[in-house]
Amino acid sequence: MLKRTITGAALVAFTVAFFFLREIDVRLFLIYIAAISLVGSFEINKALKDKTCLLQKIVCFAAVLAANVLNLFFGLSGMLVCYLCFAATLFFLFVFKHNDITLESLAYSLFALIYPAMLLIPLTLMNALGKVSFFALVLTFIISPCADVFAYLAGRTFKGKKLCPAISPNKTISGAIGGLIGGIGGSIAVYAILKNSFTYHLNTNPYVYFAIVGLIAALLTELGDLVESAIKRSLDIKDSGNIFPGHGGMLDRVDGL
Repeated sequence: MLKRTITGAALVAFTVAFFFLREIDVRLFLIYIAAISLVGSFEINKALKDKTCLLQKIVCFAAVLAANVLNLFFGLSGMLVCYLCFAATLFFLFVFKHNDITLESLAYSLFALIYPAMLLIPLTLMNALGKVSFFALVLTFIISPCADVFAYLAGRTFKGKKLCPAISPNKTISGAIGGLIGGIGGSIAVYAILKNSFTYHLNTNPYVYFAIVGLIAALLTELGDLVESAIKRSLDIKDSGNIFPGHGGMLDRVDGL
């Protein structure tokens, strides 16, 4: 438990440091996003083992690396063009190395190209929102862990019927409900604390608005958690990696994000 707590504190400190760095230059936060993408890409390609060949793994990882470098200098358009080019490369390999690469391995490699790197693209969009960028990013990075923590506490306290026993036997319906409450509470708290930095005019009560935002974001957080659990179950692995002592791998930390 001590190891898990220390690692968790270090991860929070690392994230907070990049929030301060983006005040110097917003592009510095893209380095943080790139780090998550690259480590996550390495983990998913490693977890796929022989389902994809070494060449496909290299193409997928190179795509994420190149896309994030281009993102620093050319923005989102450069990143998307890069991903499309590398996706075309995977199809090219399927055609010209057909004896070695199957349709199934092509599907797995395209999946590794999307998950998790391309699913983190919204963070890049949030980082470019101008006056509300800081607010949007804080909202995202608060709701997700709030949903996780409250789901854990509610599940441990109330237990009850399992949510998806075939995928994740420890998750309960009571935990899922607790996670939704945590997400709603986290969203409202962020607005209450940072409302002066939220410059958009809303036609509804802002607390109702952000309760709905928190609910949707918490639902997506729980879905992301279940998706990663399903992936690990399918690939017969316990953790996505061991880069974070007591926490597993990068994908274990950012699945809900």
